[in-house]
Amino acid sequence: MLRYELERLCEQSGKTHAEIGDRLGMSRVAFTHLISGRNLPSKPALEILMAYFDRPDRLPRMIELLTVAKLKADRRSSLRQDMETTSSMNDFELFIGLEGVANGIEVFEPVAVTGLLQTKAYARELIAYHASITHGVDIEKSLDLRLWRQSVVTREENPAELWCVVEEHVLRRPVGAPSVMAGQLDHLLDMTERPNINFQVLPDEVAVHPALKGAFSLFRFGDDWRVAYEETRRSAYYYDNPEDVEDYEKVMNHLRHLALNPRKSRALISKARKEVQ
Repeated sequence: MLRYELERLCEQSGKTHAEIGDRLGMSRVAFTHLISGRNLPSKPALEILMAYFDRPDRLPRMIELLTVAKLKADRRSSLRQDMETTSSMNDFELFIGLEGVANGIEVFEPVAVTGLLQTKAYARELIAYHASITHGVDIEKSLDLRLWRQSVVTREENPAELWCVVEEHVLRRPVGAPSVMAGQLDHLLDMTERPNINFQVLPDEVAVHPALKGAFSLFRFGDDWRVAYEETRRSAYYYDNPEDVEDYEKVMNHLRHLALNPRKSRALISKARKEVQ
């Protein structure tokens, strides 16, 4: 999360790594190591950076993140408890940060195509409807963020591995006009050709399965840290206790077993695409 925040603030500032490194009194390479997560920044470095980026409002949050990042594994009670003290961070920001730096992402979606694989038109339909019943939603900003998030699986260097399982009716739920659904299904066919993306469809004939309670995500990171995530309309829940994560992994493995394999899933996507008029 600290790495994600630094990368985002650097990008927003328009400064190069060389310029920022010079401000900190370090080389471009040294600063790149810092922002990539290989080294943790010091508190004074964060103070200098937030002032340099003209974002002093972010300093308390960054210091809180640094405090958690410095904890040894055996001192971390749980992600949920650690982050409850970080009042400046909301659940969705934490989700975006974790997703953005994960090496592996596993998703079960029973209702709609996962945001990482949505087209702009499909995403706009979902966001616009949400905005129509929820006060304060900026459609364009939300849409830009959703599309930006997709870079985690589309970037050229070290894209995250995505494994997604969806219910069959996700392919046939009419989100927007037929042209929107046609474009979304075509996009799924294109994206599932990528070597880092596995996509499986849970057919309608599978009546009962272990994820009837709803969608969830699993994140895997380079240091073997794993996080499970699920949400309700009003709350989000994160689990990094090994026993909790393993429970979600067992459910995901069972879903993979029940779902059509990636090749047959692509065939079903093609079939659904032909049915769109």
